[in-house]
Amino acid sequence: MFSTEQQRVLLEKYVQEAVDEMQRRIRSAGLIMTGEMLDSFKVSATESGSDFVSKKVSMADYVRLKDLRSMHYVRTPPLEAMKYFIESHGVHRFSYVPGYQDGWPASEEIAVRRLAWAFKMSMKRNPDVRRGYRGIYSSSVSKAMSGLKSSAGQEGARFAMRFVKNILTQ
Repeated sequence: MFSTEQQRVLLEKYVQEAVDEMQRRIRSAGLIMTGEMLDSFKVSATESGSDFVSKKVSMADYVRLKDLRSMHYVRTPPLEAMKYFIESHGVHRFSYVPGYQDGWPASEEIAVRRLAWAFKMSMKRNPDVRRGYRGIYSSSVSKAMSGLKSSAGQEGARFAMRFVKNILTQ
């Protein structure tokens, strides 16, 4: 029905569309902090045989969270990095600002500075963070990633059907 070259072209486009869709979903879900997850997509070389063509897409296994049972902070993060983190997440996501339990400071800059300093000092006072056993996989992250993979697979299948239809109608 299809030549090996047509199968290869179809597979190339299908895989690229699947990777693009997964990256779009990761961006729209707001899962980008460092960009590591987006950069971790790897596509293997195309393998073909007498009756098959295959390609493998892999990414860093971010569903399995790094072993964070215990972490020891030797030094605290730089204050500027803490400020950036707080600014990127938004000041109003925090329930209060240290020193202003009954209200908010006059400016957002003061709130950012106070929150960053509070996080920094908290890490200095309590350098050991112990995490209780909650399983190796975070259930919410695992569910989100399986939904993401399923959605990307469905989108890729729709793309493949459109592509095959275009080939057959030509």
